[in-house]
Amino acid sequence: MKPPGRRGLLAAGACALLLAAFYLAAALLTTPLSPYLLPPLALSLPCLPAALASPSGSGYSAPGAAALAEAAVEYATSETVPQQSREEIGLSLAVLRRRAPLRLLVFGLGHDSRLWHALNPGGATVFLEEDPAWYRVVRAQSPFLRAHLVAYRTRLDHADRLLAGYRSHPSCLPGSGGGGGGGNNATAALMRVRGNWACPLALHNLPPEVYETEWDMIMIDAPKGYFAAAPGRMAAIWTAAAMARSRRGEGDTDVFLHDVDRRVERAFAEEFLCERFRVGGTGRLWHFRIPPASRRGDAAGGSDRRPFC
Repeated sequence: MKPPGRRGLLAAGACALLLAAFYLAAALLTTPLSPYLLPPLALSLPCLPAALASPSGSGYSAPGAAALAEAAVEYATSETVPQQSREEIGLSLAVLRRRAPLRLLVFGLGHDSRLWHALNPGGATVFLEEDPAWYRVVRAQSPFLRAHLVAYRTRLDHADRLLAGYRSHPSCLPGSGGGGGGGNNATAALMRVRGNWACPLALHNLPPEVYETEWDMIMIDAPKGYFAAAPGRMAAIWTAAAMARSRRGEGDTDVFLHDVDRRVERAFAEEFLCERFRVGGTGRLWHFRIPPASRRGDAAGGSDRRPFC
């Protein structure tokens, strides 16, 4: 057979390129962002099918597409760096990709709040913030966020005392049902946080929806924990651990703790979130996957040294 000449090779190559372009354009058109992903020049080419030459629609129809677009614009035009690095955000994103839409509880409002809201389309994302002034700033900028102003009764300079003495408060321990006294496995698996004022580490007066929701993912990146009078994250960590072990539904609770380079965060994580439940980490972020106590076979608590573990 006579090999094709140069003109034949060029024609075959051109056909292949046109076919590839057609299939790429068709693929792009299946996304809700297709009019923005296809360059205007490509849309005006006469060789494209009529459907590509005249795109139309009614805006972002896919759930969460508008929120993602707004978050993209926000970060593309902002000079403010989010609290977490790209690698740290990627660790949480891997869970969101696998489990979303989910119920996400975030301790703290920040420059990345829009991002967490947008990355959970169709889910419930709730933020808890302790600083009234900062709460007003973020809510003014992003009034669509579901956020609550909350109060803490702990101080960072009391962290060592709280860690050393929490075992003397029965209401802080697994096996008490959160209300003191002994209990069976059922009450142990339902550690009480709401109204548990007797435990100094319990966030006992949060909004009702926080207690009435079983959270699939909890992000602890607040409250402040870098000066003596700051609340510190001791109560947030204990409360997250208590909620995770009290889960009744299927699945585990993915808990992320930021700033583990600090001594207090690291110590309370090891005590309440437990090294055996840590499944990953990068930078200053640790990831724990905590099963409910009802599935552990140790609902009454772990060792005497670390009752939560």
